[in-house]
This record gives sequence, structure tokens and C-alpha cells, in this order.
Amino acid sequence: MVSEGYTATLVAATLAISRSSLYYRKKPRGSRADRTYDEQIVMACGEKLAYGYRRVAWWLWRKKGLRVNGKRVLRVMRERGLLVRSRRLRARRKKEWGRVEAAEPNQIWQSDMTKIWAGPAVGWTYLVSVIDCCTREIVGWNLSQRCRTEDALAAVEQGVLARLPEGSREASLTLTTDNGTQFTSSRFLETLGQLGITHRRTAYHHPE
Repeated sequence: MVSEGYTATLVAATLAISRSSLYYRKKPRGSRADRTYDEQIVMACGEKLAYGYRRVAWWLWRKKGLRVNGKRVLRVMRERGLLVRSRRLRARRKKEWGRVEAAEPNQIWQSDMTKIWAGPAVGWTYLVSVIDCCTREIVGWNLSQRCRTEDALAAVEQGVLARLPEGSREASLTLTTDNGTQFTSSRFLETLGQLGITHRRTAYHHPE
């Protein structure tokens, strides 16, 4: 109607819409922003060869400040042949007792989850901590009101970023946990495999 000579004000009033709606143009696919995101995804894959699409999306957010949808990362990685093949791992529950010791830092880490009362305003919370068995330092931790696999992974990933910023695959790192469901889930095991971390399991409540 505008192209036929009617004013934008008259057309907008007739159709009961705003004037700006008359000039709306759908954003074309393949825009410059889209190409920039795709380039960042490919660059991230080049730096983190062992990362799956979820960890690439997480890395872009933490390191580059880019919030990229995981499905977009998956699509780009699939199109470019950048997906990492991972084995489906199943936990083999073990019982190993005794204090865990290490001769050098970043050789053996130990992780456990503790339930903590945070007061009536918050209620019960769950603290996941990761300790270096040589220095006895806490290298990573996460506090949450839920008891989930991602909370356990967040503590481990924090430790990797803090102590092994160049990557953990060449560090020959072993992580010791008990047989809690968070530590024996397929997602937890797959992520450790992608990071090159060996998983050592002990009896329930060991370590503590």
C-alpha cells in the first residue's frame, strides 16, 4: 500500500500496527554476525581438539564472552567434520581403601560432595570440592542447592582452568572419586575422557 502512494501513517492506522512494522526486513541467513560466530567455533575447535560441542560452547562463553547455542555449535562442527568421537563408557564400581597420595602436584586429584546446611533461608546445599593430593590445596569447588552431574563437572573444570590452563591431556592426571551417581554418570565419564583425565573410583564415602 505504501508503494502505491498511501502514506505510512495512514497504512499503519488502517492495519492497526506501528509504522516501524512497515519497514521491517527479516534478517537474512548467513549474516556477518552468523559468519563471525561460525569462525569463532572453528577457531575454538582448532585450539581445543578434544572438546565436544557442549564444551566448545562452554569455552566460547567462559573465554570469549560469546553465548552461542549448543545446537549451532553442533551443526557447525558436524558440517566441518570437527566432531570428536567418544566412546560410551560405563562405570565399573570399585572398592579401594586408604589415603590417596601423590608425589607431584597435578598428578592425582581427589573429589567429593558434601551436604551443608546453609540456614533456613537457603536450606541444604551441596559442596563439591577438588583437592590436589600432593599439595592438599583445593583446586576447584562448586556450591549448589542441587546434587547434579554438572555441579561435579563445574568443580573439575574450574580446577583444570586454574591449574592446567594449557590443557590436561598431556598432564597424566588422575581424578579419584567415590561411586556416587554424579561421578559415575556417562556424562561425567565422557567429559573426563575428553579432558584426558583418568578416573579412579573408591568405595562410597571414600575419599572424604
